[in-house]
Amino acid sequence: MTKGLVRNERCVHCLRLTDSITADHVFPSSWYPDTTPGAVQHWTVPCCSECNRELGKLEQDLLVRLILCVNLKSEAASGLASKALRSLGIDASGLSEREKIYRRRFRDKIRSELMPQADLAGKPGRIAGLGPPEGSESQWSIPIPWAGLAIVAEKIVCGCEYKLSDRLVEPPYAMRIFVSPSDFVPEPYASASQVFEFGPGCSVRRLFARVDPNVVLYWISVWNTLHFNVKIDLEDELMQADQRASQVQGMPGDLNRRAMQISPYLRNHPQPDPSLGTKRHS
Repeated sequence: MTKGLVRNERCVHCLRLTDSITADHVFPSSWYPDTTPGAVQHWTVPCCSECNRELGKLEQDLLVRLILCVNLKSEAASGLASKALRSLGIDASGLSEREKIYRRRFRDKIRSELMPQADLAGKPGRIAGLGPPEGSESQWSIPIPWAGLAIVAEKIVCGCEYKLSDRLVEPPYAMRIFVSPSDFVPEPYASASQVFEFGPGCSVRRLFARVDPNVVLYWISVWNTLHFNVKIDLEDELMQADQRASQVQGMPGDLNRRAMQISPYLRNHPQPDPSLGTKRHS
């Protein structure tokens, strides 16, 4: 997350008109691997200070959990482990006493969320692509809220739409996010879409409909591990599709109680001016 100039502008994420605008990285700044070439553009978009702050916290929180579920030996994940450790107060120098306390509490919270894999055997909720690297003997799992991943995927898409089409995603359009086990894109979508690279293993593929350029498909890959499919369409069309689609199945409630929580701000953005439309996370 990066601060920008203060000016009167709408936030790409919550759609509010604000005079406290900042610059938000389209792809989470803390998620870039160390192997990212210097020539890769770090896109930023207008974002209110509240969204910038809360999204930054969410991205850092998810980073620590996701790092436990990816292959750290891969080029796409280079340096991410050290970033996660520093956010936990490990190998982090020059911290104030207050910051040391905050990071120690965060570290204790992560430790308290770890669950034996044996307790989860045969139960729903596993996210495709995530888990111990092949050959790993890890005996622990950690809950990662689907809502948090969906919010980050939506943030990336909103940013890309603003950068590529000078557009805010707002009613009557909305989006749906799905997780995929791989980065496979079938034809004719693969050859007809544009691809944007955000570093090793991190890419965004975009394809818009000729009859309505506001209807857009996205394929997002993160560290060659986590893959999202996102569709922007008219809300009415998406609601009809919802009735035919299967719902994300999470962990049983008894295992989910101590898991990471999503801030109420991100789950339910403040209401903007009615004339500007609104957007909410479900």
